[in-house]
Amino acid sequence: MTGLFASIGVDLAREGLSRFTTAVVSAGTAVPFSRRHCDHVWTDPSGARVVARSRWGRVHHVLPSLAGGAVAVACGDIRLIDDRTAVMDLLDDTDGGLICPVALLLEDHTALHVAGGAMARGQVVLSALAESLAPARGDPAGGPDAPADPGLVSDDLVRPTQAAAGWTPSARAGLTGTVRAAQLRTNTLTGQEFHWLRLRIRPGLEIDVAAPATALPAVPGPGTRLHVRAVLTGRLDLQPGTLPRPRKEGHLLNLLRRGRAPS
Repeated sequence: MTGLFASIGVDLAREGLSRFTTAVVSAGTAVPFSRRHCDHVWTDPSGARVVARSRWGRVHHVLPSLAGGAVAVACGDIRLIDDRTAVMDLLDDTDGGLICPVALLLEDHTALHVAGGAMARGQVVLSALAESLAPARGDPAGGPDAPADPGLVSDDLVRPTQAAAGWTPSARAGLTGTVRAAQLRTNTLTGQEFHWLRLRIRPGLEIDVAAPATALPAVPGPGTRLHVRAVLTGRLDLQPGTLPRPRKEGHLLNLLRRGRAPS
């Protein structure tokens, strides 16, 4: 997880996780959900975002992300599967049909947890933290050995037969899309640069991508086709005071069926 911070212009080897977390909490906005849960959300003018989750006043998880400005996508069957990750189905706004299932690191994980851990429907703004980028097949610079075009495919959504007891779906995915816009931006908190890209994956589905400055030799022009290995992040825009009431009985039954104890 710490390696993903480089995608938003944060070198934790230089900044130090503890010192950086303190800076984020000090500069961010506190979003309390209950006496127990509070998020500290810091959004840089560059679009870099960090969510520090605290429990009983103590930060227990820090999530790097990107303040997505792409159009929200309809989604359904939304549910938490661990203390970081949610799974959901992306839906076509036109006919409500399934685009694809995904797993992602949810910015407003705490809000969904407080709301009972599941929602039937919502709208998610997707973003991604790139681990690698390469020309896609079909791009003139790609060549015959360029990666095939998977569109958007999450790596691990189906439990393998020989999976370990603690296995959960992964938020890692392969993306192939066309660059609509691209910039080299600077994280104002650290002074470090990173690439910001908006990729069109398919009609009606766009994702903002952050990548380390060293991941590309230059800012790609509009129309460039890229294949990206990334960790998906996203936000449902759940706000305190407007959260759906938790379905306590159904949620408890689901947790018990999955062999998990409620927290």
